[in-house]
Amino acid sequence: MSSLIFDTFKILLTALVILAVAQLSQRDTLLAAVLASIPLVSVLAMMWMNQDGATSEEIIMFSRDIVWLVLPSLLLLFIVMPELIERGWNFYPALGGGLCATVIGYFLMIELMKRFQSIS
Repeated sequence: MSSLIFDTFKILLTALVILAVAQLSQRDTLLAAVLASIPLVSVLAMMWMNQDGATSEEIIMFSRDIVWLVLPSLLLLFIVMPELIERGWNFYPALGGGLCATVIGYFLMIELMKRFQSIS
């Protein structure tokens, strides 16, 4: 039963972080961006991994993989999407284009990681 309680706590805390960013963005976009840019999801995931018994090596690998996978999202989603909007695209098609570019970037980065880091 305690696992169910802890899982519920994890869900609520994670949802609270997302809600805080969304609510804050209505009042102060810069402060919301600062909160969103903090790797809260990664930190929470590592906390949950540790709590669930992950080894130090698993947490280290997770953290190192994040470093490489952040690059496609930064370069593609946060550059491609605004560029598409500036070119007259509506929000959702531009978001879709940025997400597609990010997914392609993820696949390319994973291939590079496999070649240079010996991941599976």
